[in-house]
Parts: sequence; C-alpha cells; structure tokens
Amino acid sequence: MSKIELIASSLELPNGAVIPNRLVKVAMEEGIGHGGGLPGRRHCELYRRWGEGGWGMLISGNVQVDPRHLATPHDRTIPSTSQHTISAYSALRFATLSSLPPDTKAPLLIMQISHAGLQSSSTIGASRLPWVPAIGPSSMRPNTGNSWAGKVVGRTLWPTKSRQIVDFAEWEGIVQKFVDAAVVAEKAGWEGVQVHSAHGYLLAEYLSPLTNPNPLPLPGVHWKIPVRLHLLFLILRGVHAATRREFIKAIKINCSDFVQGGLDEAQSAEIIKEIVSWRMVDVLEVSGGNYSNPGIVAFTDSQRPTSSRQALFSHFTSALLPSLPSPPEGPAIILTGSIHSRELIHSSLETRTCDLVGIGRPSCIYPALPRDVILNIDVPDEEAVFGGYHIRGGDWVKQALGGEKSSGKKASKGIPLVGAGVSTFWHEWQMCRLGRGVEPDINMSWLGAALWEGVVFAVIGAVLGVFRRK
Repeated sequence: MSKIELIASSLELPNGAVIPNRLVKVAMEEGIGHGGGLPGRRHCELYRRWGEGGWGMLISGNVQVDPRHLATPHDRTIPSTSQHTISAYSALRFATLSSLPPDTKAPLLIMQISHAGLQSSSTIGASRLPWVPAIGPSSMRPNTGNSWAGKVVGRTLWPTKSRQIVDFAEWEGIVQKFVDAAVVAEKAGWEGVQVHSAHGYLLAEYLSPLTNPNPLPLPGVHWKIPVRLHLLFLILRGVHAATRREFIKAIKINCSDFVQGGLDEAQSAEIIKEIVSWRMVDVLEVSGGNYSNPGIVAFTDSQRPTSSRQALFSHFTSALLPSLPSPPEGPAIILTGSIHSRELIHSSLETRTCDLVGIGRPSCIYPALPRDVILNIDVPDEEAVFGGYHIRGGDWVKQALGGEKSSGKKASKGIPLVGAGVSTFWHEWQMCRLGRGVEPDINMSWLGAALWEGVVFAVIGAVLGVFRRK
C-alpha cells in the first residue's frame, strides 16, 4: 500500500461509524463572533472551506455548554435545547457539506463541547457581571506572571478568585449541560461530539492534583473508578444514555496537562487505560502540541521547560498507544501536534503510533490541505510538507509579552499567558479572513493582522452584528 493509499484509507470506529480517511482537522479557537452565541454566516463560510478540503473528520472549535462561562469572547455556545439552537447548528452542518467536490466522501462533523472552568474571564468574556467569579474544583486565579504588567492583566481578567463547587447538585447540573449539548448536536445532524478534557478547562482541572487537591467523589459512580475521573465518567455515561449508539463519543486530552498538572508518566498511562476500559469512547485525541501554555500551565509555573512534556508525548506514541486495542475493538487514537509532512503521517499510521492524524494551525493557512497536498498524487513526497512557516513580527511580540521565541529560547519576563497566545491570535485572524471569503495570507505580519483583523474588521463585524439582531 502506498503512502497516499494508507492515509486515504477508511477506518471503522467501535460504534460502527466509518471515517473516510485518516486526516482530522482538530478544534481551534476560531476568533469569529463576539459575546458567545450561535454560529453565523462567517462560521458557515469558514466551515464550507474546510468541508470541501478532503478531510476525513472535522472537529469544531469550542462550543461552551454554559453561556455564562466563556473561555474567550468568540466561543460558540448552547444557549438552550430549543429548535432555534438546533437549527443554527444544523445550518452550519449544511454549509460545511454544501460544496463537496464530485465523488468526494463527506467528512464526519464532530462538535467539541466544553466548559472553561477557572479560565473563564468575567471581563473579557462579557458573559456575566465582572464581579461574578468563574467556577471550578478549587478557589484560585490563573497565574499571569510576577511582573507588574502580568499582575495587572491577571486582576483585570479575573477580578476575583474562582468559586469552588462543593455542591453535588451543581456538579450534576454541569453533567446535564454536557448531555444536553450532545443531544442538540445529534438533533442538528452532527455525527458526534468531542468532550474537551484538556488545556486546563474544567474537566482537566477536576483531574489535576494542582487545581483539585481534594477531589470530591461524585454520587452514582462505581467505587473502582478513580475519583479524579468521576466528572468525565458521568458525562460520558450521560451522553451514551441520551444518544444513539452510532453517534460518535470522543474526548480530548493533552499530554502536557498531565505533566504540568502534577502527574507522572505512569499515572498518565493508567488514566488513559482506565478511560479506554469503560468502552464508552470511540475516538481519543491525544494532543502534544504547544497550545499547552495557555492551559493548565496558567495555574503553575509558566517557565517550566518543555522537555517533560515532549518526553511524555513520546511515551504515549511509542509505548502506550500500541498497547491499546485497535479500532474497531478500541477507540481510534488521534495524535495532534507537529506531524507536518506526508512522510511523518504515513510512518505514524504504518507503525500504529496512531490511527488518525490531527492537524490544527496549518488548516488555517491551507483549508484544503488534504485534497491539494497530502492526498494529491501529483505532489511528490518531498514537497508534501506543511507547517514551519514564520510569522512576521511574531518573535518580537512574544518576547515583549513573555512567551518563547521560535527558536525555543526563553524570552524576557512579561505576561506569559498572553505571550504564549501570539501564534494562536495570528491563526485566528487567518480564520477570520476565511470567514469573510478572503484567502489566508501567510505573509501577513502579526502587528498588521492585529490592526486589521483584530481591531478594524472585528469592530465592523461587531457593529454589523448588532444591526442584524435589531
């Protein structure tokens, strides 16, 4: 079997669903829209571009199950289980599949459902009054660094520490919100949901000893289930009970959440094996990319070296994953992070390092990456390489804000939580261009993009959105 034939081969999941090829456009913050709410016309245009690009699976950006707790001002939400909400997500699915080329199999469309937990800012998210705190398994505030600027930003984004949830009924209410979101996705025609248990959001917070030092056992869970997995278990069990067997149940975890959350490799491996043993997961995404900085690291030491994170990712790929049952007996494993060539994708699949390959940021620049490059027989292997592009002005901004330079060297002290998001913002602005019907611009400078996409077009979009709602 040739490289392209293996990558283009289909894969059956435990629930009987079939993914047409091994390439997955993974979830990213899309930066479109303001103040939460339902998907709109620009989301539809962005997803239409991905839909015609030859992907086997498309995973949406964050859809927050609680509109009061947004991770960013751009998050989509499930405001209710009404027909109006269902119709909005049904329209997004229709737009995604509206421009499929002839004889092209449709990608499976998966909605990522999430709760931001401690990371939800009451000020920048504007989803609740500024003095209303975020919620989580403990009372704390994300760490934005020790500089005066970092402290000012931290107090501005999170005026108060989070409120610790101690009531069983409140946890049960959160579980029900995830279940309701899954039901909305199924009624809207989506093929499944991905429960976001990574990047320091609520489920990752419940798992981490750093953000949940005294975990609360939840009612209705068998005593053999580790207490830190109670919340995830209840959500998966609820989604299973409320949806059809054919509806895909996926979860996302992040290697670096484990390392920076206080767990070693052995503990992390046992967590994965425990989740797989429940036989309630069809797809398991393991992320090893660099998005981790804005995640659980925000609550610990933002300057911790990445070597532990990289070692753990290597452990997952080289030891743990091949020991798990292969699909359809076990869940399909998606590996996401720095697999940026046809050669690497093929070798990862051939050695069963993974079953599916997740691609994030390059899909913002090349929305039809599978069709035009990876699966294109006219593109030789040595040219089927993507990623590795340089963001003009990005290093300077990262240094100023406390992130890392592209070379990996430590930057000056600043606001690490913000500095780490410099690349994230730039890719969001590329998605904003796609949503407006404009081609991505790989040569777009960071500061120019911040001005035009982050300010000018964002303000225009917000004003037009207000008039459309009137």
